[in-house]
Amino acid sequence: MKSPFRSFIPRLCAALAVMTLLFLPQRLPAQTQSPEQVLAAMEKCREQVISQLSFSDKMKMKSAMGAIASNPQMVAANAAVANAPTPQAQVVARQALAKLKLDLIEKQDPSLKPIVEKIRAAQASVMQ
Repeated sequence: MKSPFRSFIPRLCAALAVMTLLFLPQRLPAQTQSPEQVLAAMEKCREQVISQLSFSDKMKMKSAMGAIASNPQMVAANAAVANAPTPQAQVVARQALAKLKLDLIEKQDPSLKPIVEKIRAAQASVMQ
């Protein structure tokens, strides 16, 4: 007599393998991504975190962004992006600008630190 588990276990293993492939993140490893792809993925992570915020937290973020826009460091970082001589230099400057923005937002409004940390954690997962 054939055991019902004998045919069930291979089917279960196959189903688990298919489910694992379906739910794995659909992105290339960081070392094979172009710098532009990494920047786009970082931007997407930031937007995903922000989209999940409450209205009041979104308004706090918007206010903090407005407050840091005229910061001399931000102005210099934006100029560095605009005046980068090569596409690679522009990508490096944009990455530095993104980091600076988060640092300044955190200094501007310390209550936004948990949100900034979520954005950094999401972006760090892209960089791995």
